[in-house]
Amino acid sequence: MDLSVRRWRPGHLLASWAAYWAGLAGVTLGPAARAVWRATHLPEGHGSISAGVDNGVLNFTVVETGVKTFIGIVPLGTMMMWIIGPPLALWLVWLVLRSRDRTARAVLGGDEADRLGAGDPAAERWRSRREDEAPVERVRTPNP
Repeated sequence: MDLSVRRWRPGHLLASWAAYWAGLAGVTLGPAARAVWRATHLPEGHGSISAGVDNGVLNFTVVETGVKTFIGIVPLGTMMMWIIGPPLALWLVWLVLRSRDRTARAVLGGDEADRLGAGDPAAERWRSRREDEAPVERVRTPNP
């Protein structure tokens, strides 16, 4: 099985993004989720959770029985770059490296040898002339 980025289709790219985001969520949110679960299953009044944004920094704190068991602090810009950066870079690599079909390039005008020049007799045969066109009848519909 060839896992080369050159052979990837858009579905492969989307699946790789989903796998990246799932791994990122598992690594970054896993410890916080465990601390939140423990704090919410303590007797009433023994656990608290707080989150907030201050000066562009996300703060997340879990307190269990008066002890801070989890503190997460991340600037919003850093968080967005972790979420967007690697998938964007992978998409750019995929755009540059993916294999392209020769027929698609020929259709887009990529191969000079496949094009007909303006003065070629074969090109002149395929041009439509006004006298060759079928006459058009105008149909008038009455206004009610």
